[in-house]
Amino acid sequence: MNIAFTSNSPFGSVVFKKLLENGIKPSFLVTSPATDQKKRTRMQNLLLRELAKKNGVEIKEVDNREALHKIIEENRPELVVTVAFGIIIPQKTLDLSTFINVHPSLLPEYRGATPIQKAIMDGKKKSGVSVIKMNEKIDGGPIISQKEVSLLPKMFYEDAEKLLAEEGGKLLLNVVPDILKKEIILTEQNEEKATYTKTLTKEDGKINWNDSAKDIERKVRALNPWPGTYSKMGEKIFKVLEAEVQEQTTSGPFGSPGKVYLGTNNSIAVQTGKDFLLIKKLQIEGKNSTTSKEFLQGNMHSIGITLS
Repeated sequence: MNIAFTSNSPFGSVVFKKLLENGIKPSFLVTSPATDQKKRTRMQNLLLRELAKKNGVEIKEVDNREALHKIIEENRPELVVTVAFGIIIPQKTLDLSTFINVHPSLLPEYRGATPIQKAIMDGKKKSGVSVIKMNEKIDGGPIISQKEVSLLPKMFYEDAEKLLAEEGGKLLLNVVPDILKKEIILTEQNEEKATYTKTLTKEDGKINWNDSAKDIERKVRALNPWPGTYSKMGEKIFKVLEAEVQEQTTSGPFGSPGKVYLGTNNSIAVQTGKDFLLIKKLQIEGKNSTTSKEFLQGNMHSIGITLS
C-alpha cells in the first residue's frame, strides 16, 4: 500500500500511531520542517517525527502547497490521509490521488481549525469525528463515515483531543480497506447546516469579566494550554489554569465585573457578568503555576482590586 500521511498536530500523531499499531504503515509522512521557526509548530509535530523514525517511515518536509504538490506528484500515493495538516490543498493536487481527512467534529458542524475548542466553549455534551473525501472546500467534502463521541463534563482541551483522536483512528482503520478497494459510499454534506471555527490567536485568550462565569470557565478548559486564558492583576498578566463556577444565590452582581473577593477555602472569587468565577489554579507571568490558596498567602492585598 502506497499511503501518504500528512499532519502537523498531536491529534494527527494519535491517529498515525493507531494506523501503525494495526499494521497500516504509510510509505511516508508529510509534515512541517524541523527547522520551522515557529516553536509551537516544532513541538506539535515532534511526536509525529519520533513515531515515523521508530517505525521506518520516511519523513518529507513541506511548508507550502507547492512543495506538497511536488511530493505527491513525484510519489503518486494511492491514498493521502490528512489530519490537522494546516495547509489548504488546491484541486490540482487533490486530482493526483484520493485525499481523505479525519476531522474532529460531526461535519458539517464546526468546520475549520478549532472544532474541539469551540465544542468545549459551546458547552457541547457530544461531539464526534468524521472521515471525508477531500475537495477544495475547507472540510466540505462528502462524508465517508462518522462517529458520535460523548464529551465528559469539565473536560479540558487536551483530554478531548486525545479522546477524539483515538476514535478518529479507529474510524479510519475501518474505512481504509474499502477506500483502497473503491467500495465507499459518499454522503454529501448539508451546506445549510454548516458552521465554522477560526484559527486562534493570543488575543482570543483574553478574559472579558463581563461574560458569565460559565462561559469563562468553559474558555479556560478549551484554551488550555494554548493560547491560555489571561487577565491583568495590576501590572502583571496572569493565566487562569483551572476554575469553577459559583452561582450567586441572591441577585447580583455584587460589584463590578472583575472585582476580586475572598472565596471559600481561601480561594480567589471574581465577580463576572453572571455568578462568580472561583480560580483554583493560576500562573503569574514569570512565575510557576500555583493554587489560589497558595497565591493568597503572600498576596492578600489582591482581595478587593478589580482585574482589567
